[in-house]
Amino acid sequence: MKLAFVVVTYFAERYIVPLLDTLRANTDLADTVVIVVENASTDATRDLLRDQLETWQARTGGQLQVLPQDRNTGFAEGCNIGLAEARRLGTDYAMLLNQDLELTPGWFPPLLAVMEARPKVAAAQPLIVLHEEPALINTGGNALHFCGFGFCDRYREPAAAVFPDRQEVRSVPYASGAALLLRLSALEAAGGFDNRFFLYHEDCDLQVRLRQLGHDCVTVAATRVGHKYNPVFSNHKMAYLERNRWFLLLKDWPLPRLLAAAPALLGTELAVLALATKNGWLTSKLKTYGEIARALPGVLADRRVVQARRSPAANDGDHLTGALTFEGFDHPLVTRVANPILSRYWSFVHRVLGIK
Repeated sequence: MKLAFVVVTYFAERYIVPLLDTLRANTDLADTVVIVVENASTDATRDLLRDQLETWQARTGGQLQVLPQDRNTGFAEGCNIGLAEARRLGTDYAMLLNQDLELTPGWFPPLLAVMEARPKVAAAQPLIVLHEEPALINTGGNALHFCGFGFCDRYREPAAAVFPDRQEVRSVPYASGAALLLRLSALEAAGGFDNRFFLYHEDCDLQVRLRQLGHDCVTVAATRVGHKYNPVFSNHKMAYLERNRWFLLLKDWPLPRLLAAAPALLGTELAVLALATKNGWLTSKLKTYGEIARALPGVLADRRVVQARRSPAANDGDHLTGALTFEGFDHPLVTRVANPILSRYWSFVHRVLGIK
């Protein structure tokens, strides 16, 4: 068996049937396994999955496994549970699918073809478009700021303008975990997702580590999937993003980059605190400092492992940006002040000082 699809569900009653229906309708599932890690949902998710189990093999020629959990493991650990089962079954690749996707005809073969033709590619995503506005991009591959901010690149831009060549395979800082094909042999060397991230930035952390070993991460323009994306940044989400941004910096950034970024990190931290105060999530932000402090011994232990296996072919520093270009962060202080200053600063650090 070459391929596993891994889906982590949590209160997915609105989503799971459309996802599995479009997966079945638009994918050759013979000799594949779909692994659903069900994270202790108390809505109708488990009943709906039970209904799917009854007829899946007869309808697809493949297997469907549901791995029920007794707690919410989060996305990171949930993916690791599914990936461990995929490895146990001997698959070469695993395709992670968010529960709120819908798939389109012919969506998968171009992804697999890129993996088969390019052995250095360890992670590949389709072009992810907005489900309700499929001409517009949700993410064409995620961008990564040298201060650790990861965000959807080219959000709400026209897909036809950003990817005019449907045959393009574009190297990106990191591919979106919403729809992510992974080469499992590469994960054996880099390690899986970091469970402590729980939710958000776990895909970034993993692919930074893959790039540190010389692998590539790409967007495949020939294939598109629809994402029922929620653009709301709740206090809860912002706290996870901020905590995990610091986990990423402390674990994955090599020391020269971390030291070079220090003045900018101080400035951006003050700006984030001001933003948190203005938008009402300062308490959540301040709590992340305690979480980071409690996790710090483990993060630093992991840092030693990550930095020790860094390859001379590492390319993670080649894809960083100094600009935040995401809707919602388009305040004039960001677009007219912070972005020009930080972009020039990173250009000096990267190109003049040679720090990657």
